[in-house]
Amino acid sequence: MKAIINPYNHAMKWSEEFFPGYSICSLPVAGKEFAEFQIDAVSTLGVSEIALLDYNFDSALRKQLGRGERWSLSLHYLGSGIRRDPFRLIEEHRGFADKEDLLLVMGPILPEFEGIEPLIAHREEVKPGDRRRDGVFLYRDGILYYCPTAHRSMRTLHEYFELNFQLMHSPRNHVLPGYRVENGVHTGMNVVIMPGCEITPPVVLNDNICLERDCRLEQGVVIGHDTIIDSGNILRRCVVFDHTYIGKNMEFVNKIVASGRIIDPVHEVAVELDESGISSSLDDGMKSIDWTGIFEYWFSMLLAIVFLIPYLVTLPLQLALDHSLWSRKCSFDRYPELCKVIFRSGHLIRRGRRNEPYVFCFSDSFSIRRDPLQQKLDDRYYAHHRTPYLIMKTAIKAFINRMFITDETA
Repeated sequence: MKAIINPYNHAMKWSEEFFPGYSICSLPVAGKEFAEFQIDAVSTLGVSEIALLDYNFDSALRKQLGRGERWSLSLHYLGSGIRRDPFRLIEEHRGFADKEDLLLVMGPILPEFEGIEPLIAHREEVKPGDRRRDGVFLYRDGILYYCPTAHRSMRTLHEYFELNFQLMHSPRNHVLPGYRVENGVHTGMNVVIMPGCEITPPVVLNDNICLERDCRLEQGVVIGHDTIIDSGNILRRCVVFDHTYIGKNMEFVNKIVASGRIIDPVHEVAVELDESGISSSLDDGMKSIDWTGIFEYWFSMLLAIVFLIPYLVTLPLQLALDHSLWSRKCSFDRYPELCKVIFRSGHLIRRGRRNEPYVFCFSDSFSIRRDPLQQKLDDRYYAHHRTPYLIMKTAIKAFINRMFITDETA
């Protein structure tokens, strides 16, 4: 038996409105892409081949899913238009079925299969003029059947939000992510939980997460990978997307936090935040002294003086070798940017994507080559934790990394 998964219908406009960077297939649900849950469910029926149709084709998702090796079947991830009519869908993919039984999963649903026999035991024949509906269908010997089966749906933003907690509280035959499960807390790799944190299950924590001191996670929380939850935060029934930074002492209840957006799934409204991240502090109109900025300026002045003679001595060689590897390793290529800091047209350490020019960025203290999304997350963390010590530490470690780490780009 083969299967076609077609999760789109015309009711999915909310997905494009609130999550423009995601397709329905790649939309995260309880820590996994929605398509993965659908494939998990269909694979339990012993199908040999699946065609997953996506109206908003996502090349990154295709790479992540692979060819179906994880499920011991053949998987085809294909672009497609929105198809609500199962008869038309079968006609368009007639060559795929190849006279075998064909299972259709129509709409944004997560079926709960208990086996193929219970699924088809109460099947109902479908005529071409019958009402179109989401659900599971079986095409056998030229006849289309509707197969009543329990399923969970996410036709609206609110249903999508609630689906996260339904799966966490009662996964049934669906598998939640995580390399470790303990007392209802699913954790991935490289999860750092600082002292003072309180976690009340169920909770899903993906890879590369840092919970700073005194955070509280209550009544169901999903946190995507590469995420920092700063100190003093309270999250209650929340979904936090990948690559998100949440500033200090915030409290979110029944919200979706997607990078710089806060989404209320009940009232279907979203608030856009500035690029520097999510912060509870408001400008009180009083101009304060930026002591860290003053320190950064004088520290930059010191570096400019220390490296002036080595830079001038090696300048002819640098020009002759057209910005050689050793010029980059010794960070002489950064000296002109350091001069811009002295003339107050840049910063020693980048504070955000719009903070140009700069000498180093916080990511440089870890590795010369970092994922762009991870760099953005690092910038947000630095902007909220900037201290004289962190400025010196970042500059020194960045200089050392450029000298000894060889993963830099030319």
